[in-house]
Order: sequence, then C-alpha cells, then structure tokens
Amino acid sequence: MTTTVPETVASQSLDIKSLSEELPTELPGLVDVPYSPFSARARGMIVIITALTGLVSPLSANMFYPSIQQVRDDLHATQSSITWTVTAYIIAMAVFPLIWSNLADQFGRKPIYALSMLVYTCGSIGCALSHSLTALIASRVVQSAGAAAVQGAGAGTISDIYPREKRGTALGIYYLGPLLGPCLGPLIGGYIGQSAGWRWVFWVLAIWGVIMLLLAVFVLPETHRRLVAAKHAIEQVNIPPPLCLKSNNPLLDIATIRYPVVALTMLHFAMIFGAYFTNATGLPLAFENIYGLSQGISGVCFLPSGVGCIIGSLTGGRITDVLLRRRGFALQAKSGLDPKGSAKVPAEARLGAMWVGTGLFLCALIASGWILEHQLALAGFLVVQFFIGGGMAFTFQCLGGYLIDIFPTSSARITGVQNFWRSAWAATIVQLFPTMLDNIGWGWSYSIMFFISLCSFALIQVVVFRGSTLRQNYGPVE
Repeated sequence: MTTTVPETVASQSLDIKSLSEELPTELPGLVDVPYSPFSARARGMIVIITALTGLVSPLSANMFYPSIQQVRDDLHATQSSITWTVTAYIIAMAVFPLIWSNLADQFGRKPIYALSMLVYTCGSIGCALSHSLTALIASRVVQSAGAAAVQGAGAGTISDIYPREKRGTALGIYYLGPLLGPCLGPLIGGYIGQSAGWRWVFWVLAIWGVIMLLLAVFVLPETHRRLVAAKHAIEQVNIPPPLCLKSNNPLLDIATIRYPVVALTMLHFAMIFGAYFTNATGLPLAFENIYGLSQGISGVCFLPSGVGCIIGSLTGGRITDVLLRRRGFALQAKSGLDPKGSAKVPAEARLGAMWVGTGLFLCALIASGWILEHQLALAGFLVVQFFIGGGMAFTFQCLGGYLIDIFPTSSARITGVQNFWRSAWAATIVQLFPTMLDNIGWGWSYSIMFFISLCSFALIQVVVFRGSTLRQNYGPVE
C-alpha cells in the first residue's frame, strides 16, 4: 500500500530544504573572535620580556646607591651635590614616560621598546665613562630617559593582550620587574661596587640594556591593538583611534588630574610610592651606620622587601581579578542577560581589597621608623620590611588595574601619567629626607610619611564607595 504525500506538504518541505541550503553555516555577528591573536605561551613570553624590561629603570636607580660614597670620593664631590645624581634620575623618570607613552600609542610598542633601550644603553655607557660630576649627572638623565619608556608602555602591552577580567594577574607578573628593582638593585650593586668598583655597576647595566634591545628587536612582537587588528581578526574592543598631532600631547594627559577619581587615585599612588622609595634609599645608611653592616651584606638585607614584593604583586593581581569576576557573576545572575557579566562591573570593584595592602604597608612603615630610632633588633626590622614590600605591591595592583580599567584605550598614557605624579613626589621627598633625618630623626621622619599616606588612604575611600557615581557625574566614563 503506497502513501501519497499531499502536494502542498511536499512543496513546503522542498522550500524548507532549499532555504536551509541557502543559509550561511556561521552568522558573521556570532563568530567567536579572540581578544588577542597570541597564544597563551606567546602572551606569557611577552609578559616576561615586558617585566624584565620594566626592571631596568628601578634597577638602574638602586644599583647605584651602595656605591654613592665611592663616586663622591672619586669625583671629589660634596654630599649635597652627589645627591643630584639620584634626584636628576628620578625627575627624568617622572617626565619621559609621558613622551614615550604617547609615542607608543601612536607608533606601536615594539619600536619604542627598541629605541628606548638603545638610548638607555648609551646613557649607561656614558655613566661608566664619566670623569666629572656634571658628566655623570647628564649621563644619568639620558640613562633614565631610556629606561623610563616601559613605565607606561609596559602596562599598555599587558592591556593589549589580556581582557579586563584576566588583566590583573598579568599585571601582577609585570609589576614584579618595577617593584623588585629597589630590592635587587642594592644587593647586586653592593657586591659589584665592592669587588669591581662603581664604574662596573654601569657597565653591567649597559650589558643588560643590550640584551633587552636584542629581545625587543628580534623576539618581542607588536601588540598594539590598532596595529594588530589591521592584520588579525580580534575582538573589536579597547582599540584606540589614531592620534593626531594635537591630541598627542603629554600636557593633555597630565590634565586628567581634573577628574576627581583620577586625582584621588594619583594622590594615594604618589604617597605610597614616595614613602616606599624613601625607605629604600635610606636603608643603606641605616644598615651601615646603625647596624654596622658591610656594603655587600647591606644589599642582602633588601631581600625581605623583595620577597614581599613578589608575594604582594602576584596575590594582589590575582585577587583583583577574582573580585571583578565575582561581581560580574553576581550581576549576571541578577540580570540573566550578559554571559560576560564582568564587562559591566564598575572598575571600583578592583579596589575592594586595597585596604589589606595599604593597611599592612602603613603599619610596617611606622614600625620601621621607630625600630631604627631605638636601634632595635635587625631581625625584627627585616620582618617589617617584608610587609612594607608586600603591602606596597598589593596596593599597586589595585590602583594600577583600576586606572587601566577606566582608560581602556589609553592604558600606556594613563600609566605614564601615574608614573609622573608618583615619581615627582618621590623626587621631592627623597631630596627632603636627609634634612628630616638630621633634624627630627628616623622615628618622626617615618611618622610624617605614615600620616601623609594615611590621609591619602582615607581620601581614596571616596573612590572605593562613590567612584562610579563620581565618574558618571564628572568623568571619565569607561
């Protein structure tokens, strides 16, 4: 018995079949494109190279400190004049990232890394060959100018290759370079200066600059999202438009301080970094004059702070990512709409755990001052230094990630601005610190830095709890 299919039903099935053949197998709007075209291994390599390059600036600043008395005697300089080799370096470190960051956003990251390492190497060679204080100060400015590029471009590189919800962990690894410099520098520089003389400190830095230059030229790929998007299919987010000459102005970047959330964040950044940097520059004096340690052993005593920096940086970056994702999942569960809920999370979520890092830092800071004032046990002082490093690094992760989140298309430039304000304050407080020690001693000098930092911490609570509202009313908008 045969069954006949009605003509209308047959014609409908044919129409459906022909229609399904005409439909595309993938809808263009639903194609899952990656945030970055680089593999996980390539991204890891980029982060490591960026962190190693970021180590250059603080390493160059701090390897010099243990040998500063040698330099003073060799160049027949006074104590007040030799401090300009430090102050000039910090001033240059504050100014030049603004220029490099703009160039990195305009022309890409790779050429800026290569050019800056060339400038840095030339400056390091000039320092090693200097036979007068004037020549040394000038060479230190050139050295700092070259080393300063990655202070802004490095954070931009991390923003290029990692989406917002994974960026904190990568920033934690990147910040290891800049944060470990003040700890490793005196250790390495102390032994080199003691065994081979202060000029070899700069020869070693020149060799390091050549290595970083070769890595930038032959290994590091271009990561700038606008340039990468022209060659690869990537997610069309956080892609900055080309800059014209008028908008490529560092003064416009500095003017971001007009935003209340930026001003308060920069203030806390500067106060914490200034206190940390002043502590690092004062430690060789404390170790040698109070505890009677040699130049080489004094460098070893910087290790607790370095270990604290490692732990604080890695845990801080990871925790800020977790906070961001948790808030995103909560919003997703509440709305039931956005599978990538973290994209709608206010950037202030990254600041939720900042009180842990800042609290540890402040307690350790004031304890350090009074331990030195009363010349208490060295072991206890080194334990406190561990918490200074860890607390500062943890705070840096929260603040740095927050600024990048609210300026996603100009991450290098806002990091350069952040570096400008914190370095400007550090240069000021470092120059004042010897006078403070002579007049009020270790305890009250550290207490002043403690109270200033405590005030900035109190002010930034406005950003933590009301930052989203402030940005909606006064900018910037994410």
